Amino acid sequence: MIAVFAAMQIEVQACLTWISNIRHSELQGFSVYETQGAMICQTGIGIRARDAAEAALACYAPTVALSVGVAGGLSPKLSAGDLVVCERVDHESQRNSGADATVVSHAGLMEAAVAAARGMGLPVSTGSSITVDELAVGADEKSVHHAWKGHDIVEMESFWIGEAAAKRDLPFLAVRTISDGAAEPLVRTGAMKADGNFDQQALLDYVRDHPEVAPLVARQFDAGRLALNNLTVFLAAFLAPLVQHFHSGVR
Repeated sequence: MIAVFAAMQIEVQACLTWISNIRHSELQGFSVYETQGAMICQTGIGIRARDAAEAALACYAPTVALSVGVAGGLSPKLSAGDLVVCERVDHESQRNSGADATVVSHAGLMEAAVAAARGMGLPVSTGSSITVDELAVGADEKSVHHAWKGHDIVEMESFWIGEAAAKRDLPFLAVRTISDGAAEPLVRTGAMKADGNFDQQALLDYVRDHPEVAPLVARQFDAGRLALNNLTVFLAAFLAPLVQHFHSGVR
C-alpha cells in the first residue's frame, strides 16, 4: 500500500480522480480515503501533518509515503503551475539550531515522478523545499527562506511526513505545484481552516470588508486553480502505476 498525505481538502480531491470504490473514514480526527493499494490522508495545515503521518503510518503500515500539494515559489525561475519534485526537505527550525535533519526523497520515486510529469507535458523540475510553521505571504519572507539554503519552494507539511517515513525506513517523496511565485504576495483571508477545509463564506466576507484586495485575491485564485489542475493531471498519471508497482510486492 502507498500512503499519500495532503494538507487541504482541495489537494486531497486532486488525489482522488483516478480512484474508484473510495471508502472514507477517520483516523484520530484525520480524514482518510482508501482504495485497493492506497490511502490518502488529509493532514490539515502545518505541524498537524506530524500527528497525521505518525497515526497513518502506524495504522496502515504502507510501503511508501508521499507528500503532495501546492506550495509557494522561492526560486524566481518558478511560476504558477510548475511542478517541483523535491530531492530534499528541511525544516526552518534547523536554521538556528544547527541540526542537520534533512529528509531526502527516494531516487527511484523522483525519477518516476519526473517521467510521469513530462509524459503529460507538464512543466517540471527537481529542487528542494523548506517546511515552515507560518504561511509565507510576502516577497520579503520568501527571500529570507530562499537565502538560507537556496530552497526552491516553501510549504508547511512535507518535512513532518518525510521525518515519519524516515523513522520507519520507508521510501518518501515530496511533490508540489507552485501556487504563488517568489514575488507574489498572498492575502490572509481566513478562508482556509486549520483542518484543511475551505470556508467560502469567510472568503466572501473578507473581500466584502476589504474590497481593495479583490484584484489580488482574484489573481491568487487563478494561480491556485492552475496549480491544482496541474497537480491533478500529474497525480492521475503517477499514482495508479505506483500503486500497481508497490501492490505487486516490488519495493
